[in-house]
Amino acid sequence: MLLATLLALLAVTSMNVHYGYSNVTVTINYELNGIQKLGVFLFGANQIKDEITKLINGTNFEIEKVDINQAVLKFNTTNCGNYVYFKGVKLNQRVNMTLTFPNNVTLFLNNSDEIPAVYMFMFN
Repeated sequence: MLLATLLALLAVTSMNVHYGYSNVTVTINYELNGIQKLGVFLFGANQIKDEITKLINGTNFEIEKVDINQAVLKFNTTNCGNYVYFKGVKLNQRVNMTLTFPNNVTLFLNNSDEIPAVYMFMFN
């Protein structure tokens, strides 16, 4: 219970979103204080997984990795023939994020509470 209380203060510092034609990869960067790091070392990262799940608002995703500095999530895209659609994700807090699209086009969003929905057209 004490560990859950300590990790409830997970400080998200930034988010990197990489849009791809098969999925969207989201890296959530956060900082843990010394006691939180010790808790993860002793008891594992399940409490961080719970906090990450609370950050994402009711969306299906796969947690690929959770460590002491970051978590990596995968979201599915929908293939619609000659374009791919990502429906976007509502977040339960505001985060600074970097969006990277195919062909390395990058945008920065400050203080956003959602990962934007995107249509990505596939050119041959």
